[in-house]
Amino acid sequence: MRYLFLVIFFSVLMNAQKNQDKKINVKLKNELATIQKDDQVYRELMQPDASQGQKEKVMKEKNLTKEDITARLWSLMDEQDKINIEKVEKIIAEYGYPGKSLVGEPENETAWYVIQHSPKINQYMPVIKTAADHKEIPFRLYAMMLDRQLMNDQKEQIYGTQGFSAYDGEKESEPIIWPIKDVENVNKRRKEAGFDNTVENYAKRLYGKNFVFKNYTLDEVLKFGTGQKTEEKSLNIELKKELAQIYNDDQIYRELMQPNIKPERKAEIIKEKNLSQEDVGSGLIKLMNDQDQKNLAKVEKIIEKYGYPGKSMVGEPENNAVWYVIQHSPKIEKYLPLVKKASDKKEIPYRLYAMMLDRKLMYENKEQIYGTQIRSIFTTKDGKTETLSFVWPIKDPDQVNELRKNSGFGKTIEDYAKDMTGIEYKKYTLKEALELQKKK
Repeated sequence: MRYLFLVIFFSVLMNAQKNQDKKINVKLKNELATIQKDDQVYRELMQPDASQGQKEKVMKEKNLTKEDITARLWSLMDEQDKINIEKVEKIIAEYGYPGKSLVGEPENETAWYVIQHSPKINQYMPVIKTAADHKEIPFRLYAMMLDRQLMNDQKEQIYGTQGFSAYDGEKESEPIIWPIKDVENVNKRRKEAGFDNTVENYAKRLYGKNFVFKNYTLDEVLKFGTGQKTEEKSLNIELKKELAQIYNDDQIYRELMQPNIKPERKAEIIKEKNLSQEDVGSGLIKLMNDQDQKNLAKVEKIIEKYGYPGKSMVGEPENNAVWYVIQHSPKIEKYLPLVKKASDKKEIPYRLYAMMLDRKLMYENKEQIYGTQIRSIFTTKDGKTETLSFVWPIKDPDQVNELRKNSGFGKTIEDYAKDMTGIEYKKYTLKEALELQKKK
């Protein structure tokens, strides 16, 4: 039996402590803030819209290699989780649960995150319950951990917060919401527990807008899969390694083009690829295009042999490698149905299909749907090159943030535009965008 553990990210409002300042253990608060950051850093990097700047920041902070970022994220996360649980156990042994009255908000939730991502939920469940009863943490956190404990014990959950997938010895099933006890009243319980959405909307947020919630019986789910194989045995390891290398080759020249690339990393790439000064200058675009063609040829052979090599075949993050190569190729239209099928089967995140669809629409001079594509217009004036970067026109800009949220994107269109272009988001009509293109 295989469980699809969910990493849930909450936005927590910072409240001024005012009269409670004297009670806060500032040293412990700072320590928990660091632990929280360590708990999330690798999980954030697994998001396909993680920026190159963010990756470089983590690489420098954690002293990581490019291979670490592309091929070892899961093992790095597991190692960090073990370190974090050791730290949290020492804190609990000394202070009890470090809640709001001891460390303020949002650090009062840190220990919960670490325990939720550990194999020690049963051991610390009573501690979490006491903390929730005393309002040291929100009740919904206890509800989520209770659901996970019940699912681990193969019992019905209460609040509908946990997802599941089964392994039948050959492939993993599509994810579902683990069976819920008294499903007719689950949304009432969710509201009372502090959740701001129904179980139906919550499921769409996790698995994409096309996901249809169904409450299975416990007997049905327990028949989905028995005797889980280990992930290493079930994956095509040779193909996994090949895709890791293809992804590295896809990114390396793009990384070299980043204006904020560190001199040490730049020198490392130049040495690795045996590049001349001309290569690094005017020849960089050609090198990238040549590499993209080689990658596409490799990927097309892989697709011909295996179909789309998704999560059940090569694991994560290598299941995204083929998507990157197609996204950087002139064959998006040809392979978009294949990517859609892989997304529908949960072999890749739905947001990757959304990004490719947006790019296809932009190339066809049509409005995009999810606001993922940026267009840059280069013009020369008085011998100087000027650049205008903007979000390509969106079909329904008033609803785009809801679409993005339901499709798995972690940022609003406004935040995404600022991260990608450094400027405020501006709505352009299709007519305006096409006029700008004519000025190139």
